[in-house]
Order: sequence, then C-alpha cells, then structure tokens
Amino acid sequence: MDLFGVFNAIGLLAFAVSGVFKGIAKHLDILGISVLGFLTALGGGILRDVLANKTPAVFSGYSDVSFAFLGVILGVLMYRAFRKDISKSTIIKVSDAIGLATFTVTGAVVGYDKGFNIVGVTVLATLTGTGGGALSDVLIGEIPLILREDFYASCCIIGAFAFYIMMQIPIDKKLSMTITLFFTLTLRLYAIKKRLSLPKV
Repeated sequence: MDLFGVFNAIGLLAFAVSGVFKGIAKHLDILGISVLGFLTALGGGILRDVLANKTPAVFSGYSDVSFAFLGVILGVLMYRAFRKDISKSTIIKVSDAIGLATFTVTGAVVGYDKGFNIVGVTVLATLTGTGGGALSDVLIGEIPLILREDFYASCCIIGAFAFYIMMQIPIDKKLSMTITLFFTLTLRLYAIKKRLSLPKV
C-alpha cells in the first residue's frame, strides 16, 4: 500500500467514526449509526463517481467498504470505552484532515482525467472530501457543518485549484498529486490550530 492508500484508509476510518458519533448523539439504533458511518465515509466518493459518469468504486471493490466497516466498529467501541463523543479529539481531527486532503486529491484527479475544467475539478474534489459528511448531516436534519462553520470545504477548493494549475504548467501528475496532498493537509491542520473560519454576514 502506497502513501495515498494509507492516507485513504486513515480518512475512511476517521470519517466513519465521525458518522457513528453523529448517530449516537441523535440516539439512533445500530442500523442508523451504521448508515451514518458508511455514508460519511463513502458518500463523497459515490457522488464524485456518479457526476463523473463512473460506476462508484465502492460497488466494484471491497477495500474502501472494509475500512468504512472497521471505522463503524471502531467508533462504537470507542464510545463504549470512553462514554463520550471524542470525534472532536486531536487524533480524530488530524485523521479527518488526512482523509480530507486525500479525498480532495482523488476527486481532483477523477475530474481532471475526465477532461473537466477548473470548476468541474474543484466541484468533484470538494464533493469527494465533504460530500459524505454533508449527506449525513442532511439525513439527521441538520444544516451541513461545512456551510455554517470552520475552514473546511475551503481547503478542498484551494487544493483543487492548486492541482489544476500545476497540471496546466505542466508538472508531473504524480508530483502534483503529492504536492496537493500535503498542501491541503497543511492548510487544514493550520486551520484547526488557529481555529480559522470564514466571516459571516
């Protein structure tokens, strides 16, 4: 497993755990909790593939589904062990940031390979990184977190722009992916540390 594979697994686990804790906070049963866990982890990738006119990767392989499943189990075990929501803990936030950066890159690559313009590449990157969380928020009747606080989706947008520009220079695709990954990750970690948020009207 290469670096992107490792980071992808970390992200899937973190996103699934986040979904589980959303379900627990809403007092859902085990099915509801599992649905939110899987949706948070895999929803963004499914949206990306549908928009790119591809069969969603989760329907043709077991790797991502397996990590999401492990994340659901991990989230339930963590709650039973700590008896509180630890989805805001540093380790989960960092893992989530790793997933966000990785999913941003994969979404941007899919869009670029499909011949999308900078808008399409950015939309696919942002949906891959944040779509699952937004869908799970809507499912439990909440305004998606990315629309109301924190410097989160903005990291995807900036990262996607950077990737597209590098590909126009052009810079080697693999190098562009790696630079985008660490640039987006650094941006998100900085936002967490400084508690950055966009201004409200």
